[in-house]
Amino acid sequence: MSKPWTRRQVLAQMGIAAAAVHTLDPHELCCATPAWAQTADKELFELQKVGDGVYAAIAAPRYKTNCNAAVIVTNDGVVVVDSHSKPSAARALYKEIQGITNKPVRKLVNTHFHFDHWQGNQIYAEGNPGLEVVATQRTRENLTRPDAGLGGIPFVEKQVTTLLPAEIQKLKDDVMRASNPEMKARLESNLQQAEAYFQELKSFKPTLPTRTVSSTTTLQEGGREIQLHVFGRGHTDGDLFIYLPKEKIVATGDALIDWMPFMNDGYPEDWVQTLSALENLDFAQIIPGHGTVLPKSNLAFFRGYMADLIAAVRKAAGEGASLQEMQKKISDDLAPKYEKGMSKYPIGQYRDRVGVNVEMVLKKVVKKA
Repeated sequence: MSKPWTRRQVLAQMGIAAAAVHTLDPHELCCATPAWAQTADKELFELQKVGDGVYAAIAAPRYKTNCNAAVIVTNDGVVVVDSHSKPSAARALYKEIQGITNKPVRKLVNTHFHFDHWQGNQIYAEGNPGLEVVATQRTRENLTRPDAGLGGIPFVEKQVTTLLPAEIQKLKDDVMRASNPEMKARLESNLQQAEAYFQELKSFKPTLPTRTVSSTTTLQEGGREIQLHVFGRGHTDGDLFIYLPKEKIVATGDALIDWMPFMNDGYPEDWVQTLSALENLDFAQIIPGHGTVLPKSNLAFFRGYMADLIAAVRKAAGEGASLQEMQKKISDDLAPKYEKGMSKYPIGQYRDRVGVNVEMVLKKVVKKA
C-alpha cells in the first residue's frame, strides 16, 4: 500500500492553494451533535434489508456523524451509495458487506460533495481494483473547489489545520469544567471521537469520482437496473438520486433526510422543485442521507417544511421584520406542524436548526445572495 499523502501533497496534487480554503461559520458544521447529546455506544451502522439484495446501512447517531449508505447486490458485484465521513467508518461497513456477500464492490456512488458522504471512498478503492466512483459533474468539481462549502479536499485541509484543533481544545476545556459525571463522560467520549477523526484526516488520501454524469443515466449492473437521476439543484448544486424501479426504492443523499435540512450550501426554491420531480418516480421506500428508512409520504412532509418556510420568510421580509424577529416568529409559527417530526434524533433538531434555515432563506431567496 502506498504511503499516505501529506496535507501539502494533497493540495499540490489538486493544484489548490491552502490560502484559498473556504472559511465556515461555526453553525455551518451541520453534522456535529450537541455536547449534551447521547453518544452511541452500539455499532456504527445497522444493516437493514429493504428489498431483495438491497440494504440500507443506517448510521448510528454519534458526535462525529456518518451518513447512511445504500448497498445493492447484483449478480456479479455490489454497488454502494455514499461512503461516510472517514475511512474507518467505510471500513466497518465494508466488513459488514463482506458478511453478506463475497462479491466485489464494482461501483461507488457519491450523492454530493459534503464531507460525511465521500471521505471513506479510499477504502472501497483499496479493496476493489478497477472500482468506478460515480457522481455528478458538479460534485466532481465541488470536491476540488475551495469555495464549495462543507466538503471537498479544501475542507479536509480546513478541518485539519484549524477546525479540529479548535474543536478538540474546546472539548478538553469543557471536560475540565464539567461537574456532572454523566455530562463529563459524554464529553470525554466526544473528545475521543474528535481526536480519532483528526488522526484519520491527517493521513487521508482523497479518492475522487472516476465517472461523472450530467443528466439521468441508467446502469445495467449484473441483472439489476439502477437509474441515476439528476433533477437540478437542491441540497447542493450536484445532487444525485439513485432509483431502483423494480424494487421501488430511492436513495436520496441529504436532499431528503429524517431531520431538519441543512440549507447553507443549498438552493431552497430549487430544492422544492427538485423534490417534486423526485415525487414523480414510482417508489415506496426512501433510504435518506440521515435517519431511518422512510415511506414515500415523508417526501411531502419534508418538502412542505421548506415551502412553508420560504413563504413565511418572504411574508415577514415584506412586512419589514428583522432577522431576529423572523427567527422567533417563524420558529414558533411552524413548530406545531413540523417540530415533532423534525426532532426525532439528538442531531438536526427543529429548534437547533430552524433559526439558521430562516437566515439562509432570507439570504438565498429574498436577498438573492
